Amino acid sequence: MFRSASARTLELITQLNREERCNFLMASNYVNPSAAKLGYLLDDLVRVESRGPRVTYLLSSGLEALSAAIKLARHTAVRDGRDSGGWILLIDPRGRYQEFMDPLGAGVDDALIPHVVSASSAEEAGSRYAGTPWAGVIVVREADTDLDDARLRDLLRDCRQGGGLVILSCTDLELTGADMFANPVAADAVVFGETLADRQVPFGALTMADEAQKIWRNHVDCFAHTSTYGGNVICAELVLDVLDRAGVITDRHRTVMTEIEADPATTLEYWGRHINPTIAEMAKTFNLNLDVRRAVGGRLTVGEGRDVIDCAGGFGSNLRGHNPPDLVPEVFQRHDPEHDYFVDLERELAGLTGLAHGFPSVSGAIGNHMAVTLAALAHPQRRTVVTFKGNYGGKTLFSLNLSKYGPQKTESVEDAFRPYYAKLIYLDPFATDAVEQFQRVVRDDSVALVWFELIQGASCRQLPAELLATIDRLRDERGYLVGVDEVLTGGWRSGTHYLCHQDVMRPADIVTLGKTISDMTMPAAAVMVSEDVYRRANETDPEHVARLRNRFHHNLGAHISVHALRAMDLDTVAGHQKAYAELRASLDAICRDSKVLGPVAGRAAHLRLTMAGRGLSFAQGSVPHTLLTLALADLIFQRSNVYVPLLAIRHRVAADPLDLRELAARIETGTRGITPLMIYRHALGCLLGQKSALLGRLLKGRAATPQVRTGTNPSASLSRS
Repeated sequence: MFRSASARTLELITQLNREERCNFLMASNYVNPSAAKLGYLLDDLVRVESRGPRVTYLLSSGLEALSAAIKLARHTAVRDGRDSGGWILLIDPRGRYQEFMDPLGAGVDDALIPHVVSASSAEEAGSRYAGTPWAGVIVVREADTDLDDARLRDLLRDCRQGGGLVILSCTDLELTGADMFANPVAADAVVFGETLADRQVPFGALTMADEAQKIWRNHVDCFAHTSTYGGNVICAELVLDVLDRAGVITDRHRTVMTEIEADPATTLEYWGRHINPTIAEMAKTFNLNLDVRRAVGGRLTVGEGRDVIDCAGGFGSNLRGHNPPDLVPEVFQRHDPEHDYFVDLERELAGLTGLAHGFPSVSGAIGNHMAVTLAALAHPQRRTVVTFKGNYGGKTLFSLNLSKYGPQKTESVEDAFRPYYAKLIYLDPFATDAVEQFQRVVRDDSVALVWFELIQGASCRQLPAELLATIDRLRDERGYLVGVDEVLTGGWRSGTHYLCHQDVMRPADIVTLGKTISDMTMPAAAVMVSEDVYRRANETDPEHVARLRNRFHHNLGAHISVHALRAMDLDTVAGHQKAYAELRASLDAICRDSKVLGPVAGRAAHLRLTMAGRGLSFAQGSVPHTLLTLALADLIFQRSNVYVPLLAIRHRVAADPLDLRELAARIETGTRGITPLMIYRHALGCLLGQKSALLGRLLKGRAATPQVRTGTNPSASLSRS
C-alpha cells in the first residue's frame, strides 16, 4: 500500500513538528485549517453534480472511505423504504475487495460483510446478478477503465432508477493530474485513498454530493462515520503538498487557502461547509473548535495566548504528548527506508504483550476487522462471535458490529447500515445474570471468538470481575479464542501493565492496539496474535495471512511507534502511574464536595468525570445527558482553561506530575460552586446563542448564499452554493 518515505515527506513532517502544530485533537471532529483547506479543494476539484457544497469525510485509509460509501448507500436505501437486503455491487476488475468482505468464502449471506458482491465487469454483473435491487453500485476505477462502456451505463442507469447510489472509487488510481477527479459516470460520491497522498501516509476520503450527504446532516447521523485519526494535520498537509506538486492547485485556490489558514472564523466556515456541517454547528455552540496556535506536551496555546491543559488528547492517542521534541533528531533525520521498522515494532510489542506475531494497521477500526478475520481463519469451522453491549469498536463495515449497542448513538433509524454480520451474539455484561447467560452461549461449539473492551471506552465502566474470570476459565474447555480491544486502554493508559487486561486475566489470544502507538504523529495501529492463532490461520489460508501482514505496512509509522515505546522505560512508567494515582485521589475529593459531579469513572490515565445531582441523572448517550455534559465541559473550559470534551480525561500517559497537580487544581476551580441550575442555564445560553447567530445569518441572506470570499471565482462559488 505504501511507498518508502520520501525526503519531501520527512521534511514536511519535520517542519510541522518544529512549528508545534496540533496534529490530533478531537478525532475527525477536529476543526483545523489543514482539513478545511483540503475539503475546500476537493469540493472544487471533484466533478460531482451538487446543488450545494460537496462534503468530504477525511479518514485514514481508502478502505475506510469505501466502508463509509457503502454505509451511505445502505442508509439511504433504508431511509427511502427500499429495504431489500442492502445489496452492494463492486465493479472491480482485480477483485481486490472480496477477500476483505468474505475472507473464508462463506457466501454472501454469511460473509463478515454480507451482501457485497464483486464482478470484473458490467457484463459479468449483468449475467450473474440480473434483477438484483442495488442499494449502490461502486465502480473501481483503473487507469484503463472504460467508463463509456454501454453495458456499464445501462447498469448505472438501472441502479439510479431503483433509487440506488452510484459511487466511483479511485483508491488505486495513481495521481497524474486533474484527470483523477473526472466523473464521467456522474457518480453521487467519489472515494479516494492512499494514492492521493502519493502512498506516503495513511489517507482516505469520501467526497459526496450535497444531496447524498444530507442523510447524515442531523445531530445523530453526523457521527455515522468518523475515525480517530481522520482529518489530522500531517496527512492533510501531505495530501495538499502532493496535489500542489501534481499541478492541480491554482492561484485562485491558494488565495482562498491562505484566508482559511489566517483566520479562525474562515477556518470554521470552510470546515463546516466542506467537512461536516452539523458537527461544525455543534462545535460553535459549545466552543469545541479551539484555535490552537501551539501544541507541546500536554499543553495547548489557544486564541490570545491562553494556556490550556489538553484532556482530549486525540481521543486517547496521547502517549508522550504533542510534538515530542526527540522525533526530529531520532526518527525523521535518521529514518532508513531500507530498514524494516515493523520487525522492530513487532519485537517490542511481543515483549510487552506476550503475543508473538504482529499485523500492521492504520486505525483501530481496520485493526479490529483484521483481528476478527484472523480469528475466523484460525477457527474456520466456527462462525459465532460473542461480544458485549457498550463496546466501541469503530465504524467500518465490520467494526460497527462491535459498536452497535454502545452508548453513542450514531444512526437515527434502527439498523441503518444493515445487513450486519449474521452470527454475532450481544450480551449485557452488567446484567445480574450475565455470567449465566455467557455460560449458556458458549456451550455451543460454534463460538469462535469472545471479544470485548475490558474498560468500555465511552463510559469508562469495567467489565465485572466475575464475568472476566468466567471468560478466562472456560476458554480452554470450550475452545473459543479471546480477543481484547486495547485500542484505547492499551499503552499503559488503563493499568499497571502495557495492556490493561493483563492486570486481571491471562493474555488474550488476539489484541488490537492503536491510538497511543501513533505518538500523536502518524495514524497507526496493530494486531497482535498468539503463536497458536498465527499457525492455525496460516494452515487455513497462508496467502491471506500474508496479505494481512503486508497490506498496511507503513514503515515510517512503525519507526515512530517503536521509538515511542523505547522511550517509555519501566521506571518512567511507574512514575507516571504514581502521578495518576495522586490525580485520582484529588479528583475523588473534588467530586465528593461537588453539587454536580458524581464518582470518577475509569482508572489510571483513562478517567471520566460523571454528573450527579438534582436534574442531572439522565441515561448516558441520551440527548439531555449529552447536552448537559457538553455544557459542563464548556463551563470548566471557560472557568479554568482545561479542555475536557465530554468530561473524559485522556491527558498524555507520560504526564508531568506537576501538570497533573495543576490539572486537579484547575478542575477544582472550574467546578467550584457550580449548581445544576447553572449547567442548565449555560446549556440554554449556548443553544439560544447559536440560534440567534443563525437567525442573524438568515436575515443577512448568508445562510442561503454563502458570502463569496476574496480571490474566489464568483460564478463558480455561487453555482455551488
